[in-house]
Amino acid sequence: MFTVLLLCFGIGARAGNVVTIGTASGAPEEEVTVNVSLTNSDAVASLQVLIPLDEQLSYVEGSVELTSRCGSHSATAGVKDGALSLMIYSMSLTAFTGNEGDVASFRLKLGNQPKTITLAPSKVILTDTSGNSIEGATVTNGSVSIRCAKAQYSTMTVDFGRVPIRSTYHQNVQVTNIGNEPLTVTGLQFNTYPTRFSSDTSFPLTITAGSSANIDVKYEPDVRGTVSETVKVVCNSISKLNNINLKAQPFAVNELHVQPAAGISDETVTVSLTMNNMDAISGFQFEFTLPSQLEYVANSFILSQRKQNHSVVESESNGVLRILCYSPDDTPFTGENGELATMQLKLIGRNSTQLKTSKCLLTATIDNQVTDVCSADYGATITIRSPRLSANSSLAMGATPVTEDAVKVLTVWNSGNAPLTISRVLFDKEGFRIQESLPITIAASNNKPLTVVYPSTSEGDYSTTMQIYSNDPEQRLLNVNVTGNRFAPNYLSLTAEDVYTDKDLLVDVSMSNYDAINGLQFDVEYPSAYYEPTDELTPSARAAGLSVSQRSVSNNVVRYFFYSLSDNAIAAGEGHILKFKLKRIAEAPEGNYSLRVTNIMLGTANMENKYAGTDLTCPFKVKSYMLGDVNKDGEVNLTDASWIVRHYVGRTPEGFDVSKADVNNDGNVNLSDAQKVVRIFVGKDNQ
Repeated sequence: MFTVLLLCFGIGARAGNVVTIGTASGAPEEEVTVNVSLTNSDAVASLQVLIPLDEQLSYVEGSVELTSRCGSHSATAGVKDGALSLMIYSMSLTAFTGNEGDVASFRLKLGNQPKTITLAPSKVILTDTSGNSIEGATVTNGSVSIRCAKAQYSTMTVDFGRVPIRSTYHQNVQVTNIGNEPLTVTGLQFNTYPTRFSSDTSFPLTITAGSSANIDVKYEPDVRGTVSETVKVVCNSISKLNNINLKAQPFAVNELHVQPAAGISDETVTVSLTMNNMDAISGFQFEFTLPSQLEYVANSFILSQRKQNHSVVESESNGVLRILCYSPDDTPFTGENGELATMQLKLIGRNSTQLKTSKCLLTATIDNQVTDVCSADYGATITIRSPRLSANSSLAMGATPVTEDAVKVLTVWNSGNAPLTISRVLFDKEGFRIQESLPITIAASNNKPLTVVYPSTSEGDYSTTMQIYSNDPEQRLLNVNVTGNRFAPNYLSLTAEDVYTDKDLLVDVSMSNYDAINGLQFDVEYPSAYYEPTDELTPSARAAGLSVSQRSVSNNVVRYFFYSLSDNAIAAGEGHILKFKLKRIAEAPEGNYSLRVTNIMLGTANMENKYAGTDLTCPFKVKSYMLGDVNKDGEVNLTDASWIVRHYVGRTPEGFDVSKADVNNDGNVNLSDAQKVVRIFVGKDNQ
């Protein structure tokens, strides 16, 4: 036979020969038949193929069968190094009959994993009837499919964790069919009976190849403990790993809740403690580490109507409040929800805070043993509303005459969120007061005035500290520095009437003086282009006993001064003290002018300048005569009408201003002008 094989590997002849490996499919662990066919244009006497086999395929020994195309042929097959070697040969080099069709078949046993496996020969050898190799032979691959469903689970353990009893919980397990046939889930089998697990999924559940679906696992615990069970997914999966572990730690819900509370700083609020419980709670022990904003009101912890024969013991030390409640015979509180107790806390400061137990025990008798069954405790916010006083730290009252009370308003703001109460206002020096009545309440985000009054008649600077007491929790006392000045009201004033362009300027000087004035002086800056000083000085009766004089200081400044060689004085009071004249030296154009008064001094007997004012400006107006004022006395009256008549009849008075005589603007001065002056005088005509 080996001699024939060597001849078969000789030099080949022609092409046009195809070896085809067939296809087959079956269920896991089944045997399937694979055909080998030959389409040949040459006379083929022998055929050899080498087919690598997947690990899911195994050759069935002795399963090769030849077809009728193999008259005198024999076959041999075997597996080496994972490949099936199949040889069909004739010792007499007789050719296969016909030119196409199956020449042989063999059987393969299938594995247990869904899979389609390609049968791809790695070697094909054909020989002719002379024993020569036929070159150019081709091959068509075959395949084998293992057909089955296979389930793959998103998790093999469903852990519900720590969950309260008397509730329902759901989790999903995703099932993916990684096989190539539909996966059918017919139900779930739980290994514990009775069980609190179930499913809301409708069965049977069919999952096509490559698809996924969720299986619901429902848990309804009613007792506490640790749960560990197994559920089997009943399905047609080839995989046997269909058991899923179920875990849970159900517990009874016994919770303490501190309820929120809100109030105003310095006041007391009532804080409620509520309890919802599944177990029969017969006692408790609480500890509160109180924040600095809260102060416990002694003996204020009161049990609610849920109590029965319960007693309370309370203590407080180093900022820790301890509350112990018990029943002598372990009688439980009534009900399963509601207020358990209340306590009172004084609010301190302005910042809200959290209140929560630092230790919380809720006791019940479980399996004849007293046990802490508290599942959770919750704190809450204690909201503290407080006022916030805001005001300037200084109050400048300014300069005030001693003849008046010094009065100044300090605005006090409440920038907090609770009413601000000002209970007291004190001053560290006598004489000061506020106008408002105390106490004063200021609403949040509002303000009110504190009107400071100082009635002293003492001259000079003064200061005091104003002390404002309020309920601002962080600023009980606000100090305000109050300053000011009291002065004697000694003032000088100058007035000048409007003047015609051709008239002298008369100026009146008045003085309002709190002190007796023994001497005074002032400088007057004047428009020197039109006026000059004169010696015409007329003091009033107020200035009797004082001499008055003037002298030029510069070409446009004149100084006026009063003096007494015998200590005479202008008594305290007010009124006219002097009239002086500035002589017209040129006709000033119409317009507004002013005198500037500087260097003002009002002297007392002790040579102290007591002038309380500043430099002065004395305005005046230069105007031209009115039409009709022919006698230039500043008025239009019957005298002017008479002068016009006298001018008309040729008896013109001395000083008659003919430029003002044509009142009706007709170009002539006649009786019509006199008549119009009369009408102007009696108010029946306009100027």
